[in-house]
Amino acid sequence: MVLVLAAFLGGLPAWAAPFAGTGHAPISEKVDSLKARGQALERARRAALEAALEQLGPADAVQRKKILDEAAVWTRAYRVLQQGDDGATATAVVSVEIDTGRLSKALALPVAPAAKEGPALVAVRGEGCAEGAAEALAQRWIKAGLLRDGRGGTISAASARTLELRCRELGAVAYPHGIVVEAAVVLRGEGRDGSASATATGFAADAAAAAASALESASSQVSGAMSVQSAGGGLRLRLTTPWPAARVRRLERAIAESVIGAQAVKVAAVGGDGSVTLKIDGPLSAAELQERLAAVQVPGATLVALEVEGPDVVHARLQ
Repeated sequence: MVLVLAAFLGGLPAWAAPFAGTGHAPISEKVDSLKARGQALERARRAALEAALEQLGPADAVQRKKILDEAAVWTRAYRVLQQGDDGATATAVVSVEIDTGRLSKALALPVAPAAKEGPALVAVRGEGCAEGAAEALAQRWIKAGLLRDGRGGTISAASARTLELRCRELGAVAYPHGIVVEAAVVLRGEGRDGSASATATGFAADAAAAAASALESASSQVSGAMSVQSAGGGLRLRLTTPWPAARVRRLERAIAESVIGAQAVKVAAVGGDGSVTLKIDGPLSAAELQERLAAVQVPGATLVALEVEGPDVVHARLQ
């Protein structure tokens, strides 16, 4: 009897194509027929992936091996055409729908260079601000991926960063009645590109609210400056509802893997309103990015592309 098994996750793109694969596995005292059938099925799926790779032509050996090592991911959508054993050998024949567009893009990726050590937060200081305000901002940037927590570890001088918050009450305003507070956010590091700072003022009915407003404004400016320092150029995708952070990471991976023209994706800035901006490198216009985002699938969420703002910013939300 021909057994049929489909494992479709979220539908198949228009460029998915079927590839056949056959796998065999011996049955022995240590490997019963059930286990051997499972092994044969895995090998059949891998054989189908190898057939797809052969059709696409010569590829970098490192990238090819990386893809084959993830055969289960690339061959999720398959049908079992035949499966059984003769008492000595288990055999499986499958037809696998493989996303050749995504596969071709993965093969074209250059071998990634050794990861550069990212900025590490080594100290946090607050002066005149609410208790815990400096640490709260530090944790927000760490969760967003702008910094990593390097406190207690061995950090090179080039990657070490110190976060400083300073708040100073400027006094009351007679009309309309309220308090003005000046706040400064400083991220100190080695060299000109390792530092960023901003000063802002906040106005509110009480000093605490005025300080919070000023800190939000200053921190937004600093996170934006950190983005410019680290990357320059490229498109920006602004997410108005990004949290939790795990969804942002899944979106980064989904765009990098499935959007043709997107060569690299990473967090560029965290806004004072909680929004997150992703920087996308590659030969893409904002209009092209907006159009291609419609096909991006994010596990556990739906990406909704909104309006294009200028030549390099696209707005979107995760829901």
